[in-house]
Amino acid sequence: MRTAFIHSIGARLFFASLALLAIPWLAAHSIARMEAFLRDAQSEAIAGTARAVASALSDRANLFPSAGGAEDDPETIERRRIVALFAGADPDAAASLGAAYAPSGEIERFLDIMGRSASRVWVVDTRSRVRGLSGNLRETKGRSATRDEATRSVAASIVKPLVALIVRAPDVPAGDESTPVRAQIDRALIGVSTTQWRGTKDREVAILSAAQPIFVGDDIVGAVVVEETTGSIQLLKQSALEDLIVVTLLVCAGVFAALLFFASRLAVRIRRLHREAEGAIDSQGRIRGDISRTDAKDEIGDLARTMAVVLGRLKEYNTYLEQMAGRLSHELRTPVAVVRSSLDNLRAQPLDDAARVYLDRAGVGVDRLSRLISRLSEGTRLERMLESTERERFDLAALVAGCAEGYRAAYPGRPFELATVQAPLSFEGVPDAIAQLLDKLVENAIDFAPAGTPIRVALEAEGKGARLAVENAGPPLPESMLPKLFDSMVSVREEGARREGHLGLGLYIVRLVAEFHGGRVRAVNLPDGAGVRFEVTLG
Repeated sequence: MRTAFIHSIGARLFFASLALLAIPWLAAHSIARMEAFLRDAQSEAIAGTARAVASALSDRANLFPSAGGAEDDPETIERRRIVALFAGADPDAAASLGAAYAPSGEIERFLDIMGRSASRVWVVDTRSRVRGLSGNLRETKGRSATRDEATRSVAASIVKPLVALIVRAPDVPAGDESTPVRAQIDRALIGVSTTQWRGTKDREVAILSAAQPIFVGDDIVGAVVVEETTGSIQLLKQSALEDLIVVTLLVCAGVFAALLFFASRLAVRIRRLHREAEGAIDSQGRIRGDISRTDAKDEIGDLARTMAVVLGRLKEYNTYLEQMAGRLSHELRTPVAVVRSSLDNLRAQPLDDAARVYLDRAGVGVDRLSRLISRLSEGTRLERMLESTERERFDLAALVAGCAEGYRAAYPGRPFELATVQAPLSFEGVPDAIAQLLDKLVENAIDFAPAGTPIRVALEAEGKGARLAVENAGPPLPESMLPKLFDSMVSVREEGARREGHLGLGLYIVRLVAEFHGGRVRAVNLPDGAGVRFEVTLG
C-alpha cells in the first residue's frame, strides 16, 4: 500500500510542491543579508555621529577647563574613571555616576541637539569626568518594549527555532549593557577612533558603540562615546521573518490543498476510467461494456473519448466475428443443398462402376461439409436459444443421471462412472442447455480417452449452485493451452481428427452455457499425467 502511494499522482504532486519550501529558505537568507547590511550601515552611521559630535566639541577650550584642588588627586581621578566607564542602561545613569558626573550645561544642550534617537551619547574628559550625558538605551532595547507577551511567546516558540535552522545569528561578543568600555575610551583618549559591538542580557540584541577623541589644538581633551542597540534592526528582522513564515505557511497550505484536490480529482477520474476499461472486456476477450463519454477538455478526457471510440469499434468487430459463423453456415447451406440434389439425381441415372465410386466419394464429402456447417452455426443457435428461453427450476441430479444412462446406451463399449448427490439438487436454468453442455464434455472426453477406459461424471452441490466435472484418462493437455481451450475455434486434436469435422467449438459452447448460468469453466491435468478433468461451476 505504501509503495502504491509513493508511485501515485498525488504523492508525486505533493513531493513536487515541497519545492515551495525553498521560498522561506531563500527569503530568510535575504533577510540575513539585509540584517548584515543594516548593521554595517548602523555602524557607519553611529561612527559618523561620533565624529560629528567630536568635531563640534573640538577646539572649544572653554568646555573643558582644567580643574585643580582636591579633585585632582589620583585616587579621585581613578574612582571617577571606574564609575564613568560603566555605561549603565538605567535612565537615571547620571545619578549612578555619582561624583564622576560633572555636567557641562552647554555640552548637554549641544548633545540634546546632536543626539540620535534611541541612542546614548556621553562626553568624558581626560580626568574621567562625564561632562555630558544624553539619551538612554531602554527605548529600543528589544522586542520587549514593543511586543506583548503573546507575540513574544509565538516568536520564541515558532519563529526562533525555524529561523535558527536556516539563518545563523551574527557573531556578537557575549556580555551585557553594563560591560565596561575602558579600553575603547582609553584608545579614544590617545587619539584612536574605534567602533565595536558588545552583547546584552538579551542574546538577540547587541550594543554598538563608537568613540572619537576631542581635540583642542593638538591636545586631546576628552572623548565622545555614542551607543546604540540593534533593537530596531532586530525588530525589523523579526517582523519580516514572522510575516514571511505566516505568508509562506498560508501559501503552502493553499498550494497543498489545491494540489491535493487536483490530484484527488485526477486519481478519481483515472480510477473510474480504469474500472470501466477493465469491466468492458471479460476474461475471454469479449466486449461486455462501454466507457462513458465525458466533456472534459484535458488529456484524460481525450483519452477517455478515444478509448470509448476504440472500444466501440472493437465491439462491432467482435460482433461481426461472432455472427460470421452463422452467416457462413446460412450462405453455404444453399450451394450444399444444390450439390446434394445434383448427386441424388446422378444416382438415379445409369452409371458404370467407376463413376459410382466418384459419386459416392462426392456424397461423403457433401455429408462432411453439411456436418461442418451445422457445427459452425451451433454456437450462434445456442446463443439465440439462451436469449429467448426462460429459466425454469429442475432437478439437476436427475438430469445428469438421465444423461449418463443415455451415454451408456449410445457408447456401449465405453464404461461410464457416475458420482452424484443422493438427494434432489434443485437448480434454476435451461435444462436443454445443461444437457448440451454435458454432451460436449463427454464427446470431448471420448475423443481423447483410450479405448476401454472409463469416463467419470461427478456432480456435487457447492453453495447455492453445483459443480459438474467430467474426467477421462489419456495424455495431459499442454499447460499453455489450458486457458485457451474454451475459446472459439481452438482445438488440440491432431490433424487427422480435425479432418473429421472438429472446428474447436465444443468447449466454446460449454463456456457459453456455463456463463449464461452464472458459472465458470476450467480444465486441469490430473496428477501424474493420469488424464484430464473439466470442471463447470454453475450458479
